[in-house]
Amino acid sequence: MSIRDLAAETDTGLTTVRRRLQSLLASRASLRCDLARPLSGWPMSAVYFASVPGQYLDETSRVLADVREVRSCSITAGPNNLMIDVWLRTLADVHAFEAHLSRRLPRLHIQDRSVVLRTVKHMGRLLDQDGHCVGVVPLGHSRVDGTATPMWS
Repeated sequence: MSIRDLAAETDTGLTTVRRRLQSLLASRASLRCDLARPLSGWPMSAVYFASVPGQYLDETSRVLADVREVRSCSITAGPNNLMIDVWLRTLADVHAFEAHLSRRLPRLHIQDRSVVLRTVKHMGRLLDQDGHCVGVVPLGHSRVDGTATPMWS
């Protein structure tokens, strides 16, 4: 979205939006762009449920951040303290990628994996069979009374 559109959408002055955006970009924030995965050359998705001893979580997550297939890595509580979401080129890459991780991170133990054959919603967008946006599901959060409200209103 353009800065002008962002200013209109947020009911904020153009100069303020430009200044805030420049400040954000100068910080350690990183931006990402999503596109229809079939067009990206990475149509397959898999989620790995893994564990690593607690003292190696930071080191492991730093290494995973530099692996191009990794889209996100979450540190969680429980026996599987890492959840790693990856994009792959083919179904055969599921095990090849797992082997690659095992060689690169010998302390990482993959306990389970889930292959995503078709994504129907991503980042609040409904997707067709080709991965193109065909609708939007607004993200929301719950109020104290239990009713949902849009995150952006």
